Amino acid sequence: MKKKVNVNFAAGVILLVAGVAVLAYGIYLYNVSRQSLGSALGKMFTGKSKDETTAIVTIIAGGASTLLGAFLAFARGRR
Repeated sequence: MKKKVNVNFAAGVILLVAGVAVLAYGIYLYNVSRQSLGSALGKMFTGKSKDETTAIVTIIAGGASTLLGAFLAFARGRR
């Protein structure tokens, strides 16, 4: 007999895996942006770097996706 796959569980696992990948990529982007010469020059003139802002938004999006995926995959539904 086939087991019925829960759609919420499948979507949660996909979001969880994608969220962890985006989170890791955001952390990588942040580390690269902190070491670049263009970022240092941009910070000197404007006070903040566009690359760092993009990396932080990517980290936040990855974290949110990871949390949502974990909630969907592991939360018990009402039945």
